[in-house]
This record gives sequence, structure tokens and C-alpha cells, in this order.
Amino acid sequence: MRFSRLIAVPLTAGVVVAGFAATPLASAAPEAKSSASEIHGSVISGQAPGATPLVGARVTAYSSAGKSVSAVGSGVTDSRGSFRLATSTRPTYVVAKQGHRVFVTLLSPAGQHSVVVNELTTVAAAYATAQFARGLVISGTSVQIDSAAGMAANLVSPFRGQPSAVISQTPNADQTNAWRELGTLGNILASCARTPASSKSCATLFSLTETPKAGTTWDAIQSIATNPARNVTALFDLGAKSSAFAPSLRSNQGPRSSSNLMKLDAFTLAVKFNATGRTANGQEVCPFGGLGNIAFDLKGYAWITNNVVQGTPYSTNCIIVLRPNGSPSNGNGGTPNSPLFGGGILGQGFGIGFDPTGRVWSGNFGWGGDAYNPTTDGTTPGGSVSLFSGNGTAISPQYGYIGNLYRVQGTVSDAQGNIWLASNGNSRVQVLPNGDPQTTFPAYADDNLEPFDIRLDAQGDAWVSYTKTNSFSKLRYTPSGVQHLFTVSLGEKALPKGVTVDSAGNGWVAAGSQNAVYAFSSTGAPLGKFSSGGIVGPWGITADSNDTVWVANFGNVGDASTKFGVSRLCGANTEKCLPGMKLGDPLTPSTGYTLPSGGKEVLLHDGTPLNGAATKTPVYKPLMRETAVQPDVAGNLWVTNNWKPGDIADAKNPGGDGVVIFVGVAAPVAPKLYSGPATRP
Repeated sequence: MRFSRLIAVPLTAGVVVAGFAATPLASAAPEAKSSASEIHGSVISGQAPGATPLVGARVTAYSSAGKSVSAVGSGVTDSRGSFRLATSTRPTYVVAKQGHRVFVTLLSPAGQHSVVVNELTTVAAAYATAQFARGLVISGTSVQIDSAAGMAANLVSPFRGQPSAVISQTPNADQTNAWRELGTLGNILASCARTPASSKSCATLFSLTETPKAGTTWDAIQSIATNPARNVTALFDLGAKSSAFAPSLRSNQGPRSSSNLMKLDAFTLAVKFNATGRTANGQEVCPFGGLGNIAFDLKGYAWITNNVVQGTPYSTNCIIVLRPNGSPSNGNGGTPNSPLFGGGILGQGFGIGFDPTGRVWSGNFGWGGDAYNPTTDGTTPGGSVSLFSGNGTAISPQYGYIGNLYRVQGTVSDAQGNIWLASNGNSRVQVLPNGDPQTTFPAYADDNLEPFDIRLDAQGDAWVSYTKTNSFSKLRYTPSGVQHLFTVSLGEKALPKGVTVDSAGNGWVAAGSQNAVYAFSSTGAPLGKFSSGGIVGPWGITADSNDTVWVANFGNVGDASTKFGVSRLCGANTEKCLPGMKLGDPLTPSTGYTLPSGGKEVLLHDGTPLNGAATKTPVYKPLMRETAVQPDVAGNLWVTNNWKPGDIADAKNPGGDGVVIFVGVAAPVAPKLYSGPATRP
């Protein structure tokens, strides 16, 4: 290990950024003159003007390469908390230690030379790596580490140690509670960091977070990030005693708030994104409108189906692709240039997936051809499947591949590249052998009606939900056709939609109208019906790599006072749940994990109110009616805002806005190019 000699560094002037007064930062020469093999900055507690430098703190830079982590530079802070380290290779994170004060900063995936290490960067690092950090060892695949670093930077700038522009500006800022919650979490840590380890504040913090006796601030925030619904009120009260960071949650935004829409239910951190990419004349060429489902490619990019033209009930004609940090993919390096057009895209619904060659198949529910869309003459096909290359180039023709398809929903590939399609409108399940869209392979149909979603188990057998007949079937692909294995009934008015399969081969299905989720064994034996943890109108469902089951809730119609939330259930691997829990037990509070309002009206990407420029009914629900929930490679949970929070009977302006990402709440899932149970990266 190479130790550097500390060099005195002059302080820059204080700057106000995104509502936080910047602490004077260490900065020697202009950035352009900084060596590629050094990193400098400061270790501080709090923010200017009351920031306190950590003097004599040991600062170590680490580099992660797969499962290996090595120290690449180390030193000690001077009397102003400043440090400068020579590094043997590009570091991925920095740790500052001074007794019980342990602060961490994740560095930009592109690398950086100047860094602040404080309570806020520690909060961001702990949440972004919550599911794969082991103590101070932060290791993983390059995609996983870069995804985590990008998400941490969405919360807090590693250059400034202050809330980032992403979290402090629309569509976040005070449209959600996350910006202020960051301040509260920083204050919770500062209450201990600014006092001796023997203080009452530290004893309270470590007790509430079940941190060992020789605990540190890093241990405490890791515990909060992985157990966000535990001791919420007591932790909030602890943070309220400190003023190290502002803004922070006000009393009417805490766990005792009389406003349900602003009430803090858990210390989850969520970030909303609603930019889709390319613009023309200053306006996005295809804004979000009714997001349906999400699939991740091997680089961690999110491909998202889009259903309607924002503000109208008419079909839209684009797919959105976001980078792992939630920003639109821009076409650099052979990546897609979001949004994507062509290939027959029309009113996409719930179906999207990759085949083993990396091509993207997405189902078109196809409002076109209805009187619902006045721009058509009734000849546009009502449903097809579109095909794109991995760089976003359309392969399918003008109307997509039609065949036996009508109103396509679930769309997945098996490990051999056979494409399964839920043709909802004509009650058929179509398989395209080897992804050949010109196949004459017959579609499968039986007495079950309106197939909606399809997911495959490890053997390649398909679990299929049927909305109209309230049934759940298991099918098998054979050279002579699709074979029916069995069907189970879900009872009256289940209206099943989303499906997932866990590592034990159990099939799970969301029964929206029953406010319940069902689980069945691989042979169809019932394992239970579950309705706790905030399950209300469930739609999408997925199991992460711990077999924890996540549920997207479409909610009830017309319930103006209730926030929307995502639910989490104990899955087949009960060892990953709390002690004594069994399959189906709730891991979320009765509200689910929510995204409370920060008190400001929810706005679209163009700055107009969610319900339109002329609306007289402002919306304060940044998390809306959800249809899909998908964990990424770093454990961030992506949730689609499919439908606006208002009365569903008003279908003139239905499409919800943006995707909400809960940072670090789920077990990481390795992206794969076919449907099957989730695995770890």
C-alpha cells in the first residue's frame, strides 16, 4: 500500500447549490492539472456555515474489481479536514475513519479527483449498496458497482457532499419527500458523529439500529437502509434534534403527520425520473404516458413500454430506454437513442423481453384500429409484436409481426430463443420457435380466456394468467405444439394479471380485484393467498434473487387520501426474511413502501401539472397507479407510474408519468436474455 504525504490545500469560497450552503471544499490546482493517479478533498461533518472538519481522520481509497477489493491509497486529514492521496489505480470509493465516525463516498463511474466525504455521501453510499456491501467491503460486477455509484450520485453529489441536482429539482425536489428525507438522515448520523461515542445520541442511534457496541455511523446507516420500516418514529425524533443539514423533514412530514399524503411510513429513499430523451422545438418527441413494463439488458439499461400519448387516451408509438442511473439513453457507444420508434410500436402494454441474441421483443396492445384513435381509419392492426436490435434499430416491419396476434400483453423468450406471446384479444398463447416470426406453428387456445402475462420457470415451462376466466395455467413447449399441464382457479372476480416464478419453481400471480396474491407449487398445489403488506389492486409481481416477492399496486379507484405503495412478501427462501417468518408474510408495513409528497404539486417533464395545464385538481402523489415492479442489478427497485391517481372512469387523460426508483431495497438481479427465476449478479 502506498501512503501519501499530506499537502496543505487552500479552501474555496462557499457556494449555495440546490438549497444547501456548500461547505468550503479542498481544491488545490485547477481540475485539469490534477494527476489521474490522485484524489483530494475534505472530510467534514454537516454543512456550511456550521461544518466541522474531521481532523486526523484516516482516509483510504478502495478499488473494486469483481469480488476483489483493494486499498489503492491512504492518508490522514489535516487541521482543516483536507486530504490528498496518491492512488495506484482508479478508486471506486473512499472511506474516512475517526473512531465511531466512519464516512463513505462512492465515486463517479467516470472517475473523479475531487471529493467530499460527509454524512450525506455516507447515506447515499449506504442506500445504493445496501444489498451487496458487506461492512466496508463494497464489491460486485462492474455494471453493479457503476449502477450503484450512479444512483448514489442521484441522491448526493460526491463532488460537493450536498443533495444532487436530480433530487433537488423537478420531478423530485418538494414534489416528493426524498430531498428533505436526505437531510433528516444526515441529521440522524450527525447527532452521533458530532458527539463522543459514549454520548446519549450515539447510544440511542446504535440501539435503534441494533448496531454492535463498538458500532459506527456506517454500521447504523447500513442498518437503516436495509430495515427502513424499523423504529421510524424514534429515528425521526433523533434526527429532529440536530440541525447539521437542511432542508430536512418538517414535523408535518414525519411519522406523526396528520396528512396521509406527506406522512413518513418508512425511511426508504426513492427517486423519480420522467425524461424520455430526444426533443424537437424544445419539447420531448415522445413523453412518458402510461408506462407498462420494464426489461433490463446486460448493461443494466431499462427498456420500458409506453402506452399512450401523454394527456390523451390515444396510442403512442415509442419505447423508452433509460440508463442505469435513470437518465435517457443517448446513443453513445452503440447504445439505444431514446425514445425508439418504428417496428410497429403502437400502444404497448405489459409485454417486453430479450431473446438470447440480445434482441428486444415488445408486445403491442394496439389501440390503433379502434374508434378510440381518431387518427386511424380502422385498418391499423389491433395488436402485434415489435422486434428491435440491442442498439435500438427496428427489425420488424411497419405494423410489427401480426400472425395470430391480437392485443398482445405478456412477451418473453425461453433459453432457446422461443418467443412466448400472450395474445390477449383473441385468447391465444402463441410461440414463435427460435424467434421466427414467419412460423406456421399453431397458437394454443383452450377454455381459458384473455391470457395476460407469461413467465417461465427454470425448465422453460410457462405460467400464464387468464384475466377473463380467473385462472392460472402451466404450459409446456414441445416440438408438436404447446402442451397444457394444468390449470388452477383463482375464484370469482380475481382478474389476474402479473406473474412471477421463484427459484423453487413456485408460480405467483396477482389477483387485482381480490386485493390478493396467490402462490402455487410447481405441481399446482396451493401455497396460499396473501393480502397484507399494503396489497391493494395488485398488478405486476416479481421475485428478486432472494426470492422476496415484490408487488406493484394499481390501488383503488377514487381514494383521494391514500398514497400508492409497493408491497414486499417473504418468499420461498424464508431464511432471507425476518426470524420466524413464513412464505407470504408481509415485509412492508400496512401502507407498503410509499413515496410521500413533499408538499408541492406533481408536474410533468414540461413543467405543466400532471393533469394538464388547465387542471383545477392538483395532484400530490408522485408514486401513481403501478403496473410493474422490477429490481435491477444493484438492487434498486424500478416501479412504473402507469395511470394517473384520479378516478379511473375518466379515461380522457389516463397515462401516468415517469418511473420511480426505490434505492437499494431489493436483492440484486442479474440481467439475463430470457425469462426465468431471478439470480444474483
